[in-house]
Amino acid sequence: MEERIDLSLREGEGLRRSGLKAVFVFSTRYVDVLVVPWIIEFEVLYVYFLARIASLCLPMALAILGNKVEPVLSSLASTQEQTPFRAAAARVNLGYLMISGAMALFVISGGSYLATALEPEFREILIWLVIGQSAPVLFGATGLLMRIVDRGTFYDVLGGITATMFLAGIFLLRATDGVDVALTFAVSQLTLAAVSALLLTQCGIWPGLTALFHKQIKLF
Repeated sequence: MEERIDLSLREGEGLRRSGLKAVFVFSTRYVDVLVVPWIIEFEVLYVYFLARIASLCLPMALAILGNKVEPVLSSLASTQEQTPFRAAAARVNLGYLMISGAMALFVISGGSYLATALEPEFREILIWLVIGQSAPVLFGATGLLMRIVDRGTFYDVLGGITATMFLAGIFLLRATDGVDVALTFAVSQLTLAAVSALLLTQCGIWPGLTALFHKQIKLF
């Protein structure tokens, strides 16, 4: 009986920790959504939310690819010989680059048509949000690869740090409209991706397209 109670308590503690982690990750990834209602006038708030929803097409498309390649990458990362894993990581980075670039063009092109029917600042907000979501074009699949090399928790911590930087930037810049918020958020996203890519080089994973020039990596 005591063992069952102890097991139940452990499971409950695990669920609480998982829940707190999920809340933390959500609040750091969507910190701009939590802040923007306090900055933008209610009448034009929908413009930012529409642009934010449109920009989510990029991470959603990348998530589909990530779910397919993650088991393979995890298997290769667990072997002693790391060259196959690094080559696979280079291929994934290349795939992220192509998908991110294609989706970014698609979203911005579609947004140009919507901009004629919405507020003038919609297009500029959308462009900055898409730039932030297009970090994989420059730095590769940083979030996915950080989890693969057992640095997922540290990646979440970095996300918290960059979210704090975003809030500090909003305060220091005295942001007054959606463009300021989108620009600051894009900078924080690019910073997170750049720092993560730099850390991944310690594991022999070169960021983005630079992996193509590594002599030990053969894509084909």
